[in-house]
Amino acid sequence: MFFRKIIPVLLVLITPCAEIRLQCNPFLPDALSKRPANYDISVRLDDQNRMLQADQTIRFVNQSPVSVQTLRLYLYLNAFKNTESTFLKGASNVFGQKFHDRKPEEWGWVNIQSFTRTGAGTHTDLRGNMRYVQPDDGNPEDQSVLEVVLDKPLLPGDSAVFQLKWTARIPKTIARAGYSRDFYLFCHWFPQLGVWEQDKNGVWDWNCHQFFRRTEFYADFGVYDVRITTDSKYKMGASGCLVSEVNNPDGTTTRHFHAEDVIDFAWSIYPHFQEISDQWNGVYIRLLLPPEHAAMGPRYLYILKYALEYLEKHAGKYPYPGITVVDPPFHGLRSGMMEYPTLITVGTFYGIPECVRTSESLLIHEFTHQYFMGVLASNEKEEPWLDEGFTTYFEDRILDAAFGEKQSLLAFPGFHFGNREQTRLEYTAMRNPRDGSVARPGWEFSDFNFKSLIYSKTATSLRTLQEIIGEEAMDGVMRAYFERWKFAHPRGSDFMSVLREELAKMPDTALATNAYRLFETAVYDTKVMDYAVSSITNEVLPGRQGVFGDSVQTVADGNSGKQHVSRVEIQRRGDWVYPVELLVTFGDGSTRLEHWAGEEGVRVFEFYNMPPVISAQLDPYGKLGLDTDINNNSMTLQPASAPLWKYALKFTFWIQNLFQAITFLV
Repeated sequence: MFFRKIIPVLLVLITPCAEIRLQCNPFLPDALSKRPANYDISVRLDDQNRMLQADQTIRFVNQSPVSVQTLRLYLYLNAFKNTESTFLKGASNVFGQKFHDRKPEEWGWVNIQSFTRTGAGTHTDLRGNMRYVQPDDGNPEDQSVLEVVLDKPLLPGDSAVFQLKWTARIPKTIARAGYSRDFYLFCHWFPQLGVWEQDKNGVWDWNCHQFFRRTEFYADFGVYDVRITTDSKYKMGASGCLVSEVNNPDGTTTRHFHAEDVIDFAWSIYPHFQEISDQWNGVYIRLLLPPEHAAMGPRYLYILKYALEYLEKHAGKYPYPGITVVDPPFHGLRSGMMEYPTLITVGTFYGIPECVRTSESLLIHEFTHQYFMGVLASNEKEEPWLDEGFTTYFEDRILDAAFGEKQSLLAFPGFHFGNREQTRLEYTAMRNPRDGSVARPGWEFSDFNFKSLIYSKTATSLRTLQEIIGEEAMDGVMRAYFERWKFAHPRGSDFMSVLREELAKMPDTALATNAYRLFETAVYDTKVMDYAVSSITNEVLPGRQGVFGDSVQTVADGNSGKQHVSRVEIQRRGDWVYPVELLVTFGDGSTRLEHWAGEEGVRVFEFYNMPPVISAQLDPYGKLGLDTDINNNSMTLQPASAPLWKYALKFTFWIQNLFQAITFLV
């Protein structure tokens, strides 16, 4: 531990020409992960030609009980090489971009010039053992996955070192990666190992999928040392912490960044960044903003600190020493709204008023990814709901807690709307909510249902679960899941196991069972929940009528013994069965709460000799956010003003989509 703490001091002593700015301590006292995949990269940017030249070392440790015969690596930049790649094939546009007028130098690619295995004084050239493979779709034009056959197997417990030389052309921005004028974002930019792991059947192999439009990233934990040389005019943000900064005689600057226990590394440069630095509870915060967005600095700092505190309390401690927030200039907005380990990109416009909190929402979403994409590192390709859905759920919670429920997204005078309501609307406004289950690989979703199901339905399902079991029990589930599976790549089945175990601690076993089944159905099934109040009637039943008796007959005319009866009819219009509550309000202001198992198609509740029923409301406490139509959940017989809030929800939904459309059209 002492050696690790003294390393920064030694770096100052042995690098007298360097301008050292230790913004955060990059050397953690203990390893947090198993660190099977480690990278040392020296890269130089040729700004004029938009080219990278790199030397790269990969140190891989075989921590499995079987031998490794091959390597598989992601070459993500090759997805931007031409329109026949799996990523671009069949796409008329990506993020609002068309490609028919793209110049040859505006495409992106990576080319490995040498691939050598080193060790014990030997150097084995493996370049002849390289080939592109297409394990998912067989597209021969796709070059996003590279396979390298090893000269000899890597035995269990052994490690190997591989030396690579490669060049890459940086594309004009596609899917966040690339340049826009003098702004760059370097993400998925270097050859990177897939994950050597057991599949669901217990077979060890490389999990290394091709790059699809509707998948993101999956890699293993390790230590990164990255030395980046660029023109000295650029200001830079990167994953990890800055260790050294050297101004070279040729007008360039070399910066060395170090990151530990991360699954990826990204960096960004721009000559005009304004930097704002701060810290929260030992976490170094660095904002990089274009001058025109400087007014957003205090807003970003407030909500980021709030999120750090909130997540530490409700999920777990942020384990990294720092976080960098990159706000692209307006012309570079296509690089915004994305997450990488200890570095996120956001997006905003000049002059956004404080009552419009879309920028805060974006920042919280991208930062919360640090927990689910970064620390838990579930497989974003095969089970994207474990990242995007959980992140959206906490985004809603954090924004509501910071700014107030039902006003956390928009708070115009006289008009308020919450982040959680927006999330739910994205699911319930789907043209077909039965359009497939949530728990599927990302490439099986269409562009039309990806966000609505993976992000919004998952988040709404988690919120519904919280409303049923309570916030304290929900926090217990989330803290247990995070603590048990951090740095360990959990699958959906792992979360379900934690959920089952935590719910088993609840005293109400029936409630716990129903809650588990609800979430299981929400994620793994396509059923739709829709309960409705269909009618309310009040009538007076006449008393006894007719002739009664034999020898002595009496006649009843029905005027005495009259009964008042009210009926409330409710319906299950969806195919999802779940217990639901019904709150009935009577003319004298009294209420009665009824419970219905929700199994029949129609259920009628009758109330005798009570004041007339004036209203009935299903799910009166708003627990079942998964109910796709809450407009039919209530009925009243009293005149009421038009339910303007229902139309306001739809208005805000379209406003939010307009903001997103503008973002991708710049």
